[in-house]
Amino acid sequence: MDVIEPVVDIVKDVVLTVKKCFKYQICHNDYVNEFKEMQTQLKHRRQDVEKGLHAQLMQPGKIAKEEVEAWLEKADQETAEKVFEDLICKGGCFTYICSSRKLDKRTQSLTEGIFKQGEKYTSADESLVVDTPSIEYWATVFEEKQERLKHQKEDVEANLKTQRMQPGKIARKEVEEWLEKAGQQIGIKVEGLINQGGCSSLSNLRRKIEELRQILEQGKEFTNAAVILVRDDHSIKGFPLLVEKCSGRDDIQEKILEWLKGDKVTRIAVSGMGGVGKTTIMKNVHNQLLIESKFENVIWVTVSKDFNITVQQKKKFDILNFQKKIASSLKLEREPDHENETKLAALISQRLGQGSFLLILDDVWEPFSLEDVGISNPVGNNGCKLVLTTRSKDVARAMDCNVIHVNPLPPDEALALFSEKIGSDVFSDGKIKRDIEPFLKQILQKCDGVPLAIVTVAKSMKGKLLPRHWKLALSEFSKFEGIIDCLKFSYECLEQQCQECFLYCALYPEDYEIPKEELIEYWIEEGLIYKEGKTREAMNWKGHDILDKLVDNCLLQSVKIEIEEECVSMHDLLREMALEISPQFLVKAGIALESYQRSMNGEKIFRRFL
Repeated sequence: MDVIEPVVDIVKDVVLTVKKCFKYQICHNDYVNEFKEMQTQLKHRRQDVEKGLHAQLMQPGKIAKEEVEAWLEKADQETAEKVFEDLICKGGCFTYICSSRKLDKRTQSLTEGIFKQGEKYTSADESLVVDTPSIEYWATVFEEKQERLKHQKEDVEANLKTQRMQPGKIARKEVEEWLEKAGQQIGIKVEGLINQGGCSSLSNLRRKIEELRQILEQGKEFTNAAVILVRDDHSIKGFPLLVEKCSGRDDIQEKILEWLKGDKVTRIAVSGMGGVGKTTIMKNVHNQLLIESKFENVIWVTVSKDFNITVQQKKKFDILNFQKKIASSLKLEREPDHENETKLAALISQRLGQGSFLLILDDVWEPFSLEDVGISNPVGNNGCKLVLTTRSKDVARAMDCNVIHVNPLPPDEALALFSEKIGSDVFSDGKIKRDIEPFLKQILQKCDGVPLAIVTVAKSMKGKLLPRHWKLALSEFSKFEGIIDCLKFSYECLEQQCQECFLYCALYPEDYEIPKEELIEYWIEEGLIYKEGKTREAMNWKGHDILDKLVDNCLLQSVKIEIEEECVSMHDLLREMALEISPQFLVKAGIALESYQRSMNGEKIFRRFL
């Protein structure tokens, strides 16, 4: 008998639990209705308390009791729709049981807790207010609300930053306005409000506290991670491009800007030999137009030599590849239609049609049909314009462009650019040192007025102060013919390790923006950064040191992409030079090769990007 009784008790408990669970499942809708009814009753009680409080606040020199304000805030939280959404569950038997149990407990808690507590505040005899405290009290309240708003603003900014990482998204207008208001309120100094003295100070403080309360109330919505704080960005103004000022090119830049701001010229081609500064000029124009409001959309697309729209066997591939570049610049979200040339052309045309635009196509090698790609025909009355940079005047003419040809710098401007980049060490009293001048001018003559060559050589000679350094450099230059050979001088001034790392960069496609960290990892894995006794971290720092040297010597250029990842790029002339130096590289990036040949002399090609 002693053994049977505990077993019977356990069975009874199990049966009771099963019955309760069965009730929770069967009566789930009843629990939902009971909870929502309690929320409705609490909302009505809150309205009654607010009405009574408002009437009592009409008395001069009175404020709400802190406990009343706390009750109102708590009631507001408990009647929010989100409370119900958090409790309700949808699904099978088990989730209904859990949901019903939660609803039952919360309904009882509200009934016995805040709803019952609020009953006394609805009594006509209950005082909901107290006498107005001192100005010091209000100053403390003001600072406390300021601190709360500061933290709330930080939370909203964090949510907004996360959501803006989606391409083509910007902050909703009301979110921007709230952040601006919050910033203004946080910046107010309480001393400035109370220094006026008398009733004026107290009135100002209470008014500002009420403004803070309203902004805090509005900000509650934006702190919820589920609330959408962003919208689609239909204007593609773009980001400023990293670029140095155009030395000796002000007249060309001003002419381009004049044509772009006028209505007569709608297509412009900036032509000239490689390295003469076409891209630098247009980057400066691009950045200038971002500041002005002439165009709603300013779009930069680097085309590069790999895009060859006129080769029939590759036409579809190349148009699609080019369209994807434009779609990316327009911040069009990736969709299945992006693999269809005709549909993607329609999407591009639709986006460009949403406002005036300037489309800058850098490094165009072949003419193409704007219509095939989805680019609206720029005409005087639609506010749309096209600028392309190219080495070929034939391309400019075929694209029906007004041509601005960029010539090499004349000797005086070439010398000015060289002097600017090399620094003051080789100057004395504002003039080039006499024992260096003849060598410097002969080296400069070899650069043939091409800015890329001038800047690259100048950076390589920086810090060379003795005449013998310049004499040796000139003897090296004597074996060079042409701009690419001239650029080799800067390469040969590097240490072997830096040379190898530089050549490796040519394995990336033309005009590719190479992430710095990715490049360094490749260098390490390929054994280009030597491992003798070094940790991974030490090799990473060594990689950054090599990158800095290559950038300082203008063999690589620093660039930044929109997500603020640090990148470098290689000028196409320098890439041509690197490939010429390394015949063991077979580089045909992005054209889907299915086979490759050995080099002419039968040496094995040990690296290939297909």
